[in-house]
Amino acid sequence: MAYSFLTQATVKKLSRNEKWLQQINNEDIIDLSLNAGQLIIDKPKVDENFIPFSQQLDVYCQQIAQQFPFIAVTPQLQLHCTLLTIFNQPIALFEPQKLMLLAWCQKITNIFNKIGKIEILFNDIILTTNGSVILIGVSKTLTQFRQQVYQQIPIDHHLHKNIIHITLGRLQESVSSEKITPLFQFLAHNRLSLPINIKTSINYPKFVVSKGSLSSEILLNKTIEFNQQ
Repeated sequence: MAYSFLTQATVKKLSRNEKWLQQINNEDIIDLSLNAGQLIIDKPKVDENFIPFSQQLDVYCQQIAQQFPFIAVTPQLQLHCTLLTIFNQPIALFEPQKLMLLAWCQKITNIFNKIGKIEILFNDIILTTNGSVILIGVSKTLTQFRQQVYQQIPIDHHLHKNIIHITLGRLQESVSSEKITPLFQFLAHNRLSLPINIKTSINYPKFVVSKGSLSSEILLNKTIEFNQQ
């Protein structure tokens, strides 16, 4: 399994029987990412295959919410896969660098257009050590795209990604390891009704500007500006 190290880390944390803490959203952070999905952001061209895909995911998320109410699931229209994180710093640093970031996004668009589309196979669901439920995937084209971007654009190294995932839910409260274990077992045995090995094609990704370390609030005007290219 490509991401077995994530599951191994979760197993170790469970074995220590420690408390699982709710993630804190730092609202002083602004994030600029290139995302697939996130249908809440209206664009003339969208990846139509992501619509039924997000509907499947939403059914699964609602089952998680019903059985494990300490998990806050991601609303259907906000489900997305982050292809690139371009900027993630304090809000005060965004405006002075905006022109540079706009230029970067134009270069990223050109690189993506040469590739044409990105295909991702989502093939497993896991619980991470920070209490997130994620659907993980593999993609040669996304890996190649990221490598090309990182070679041509000086994005901060700590923002470079090697994991492909969609966050389905996060802890909305701190809970004991005893409460987390049944969730881990459900996910490990795939007992809920989401079919695995779902392939989706990304033709029209979008730049998204959001506020908070958990990207909790989309900044619509800035998002529109970064997509006018």
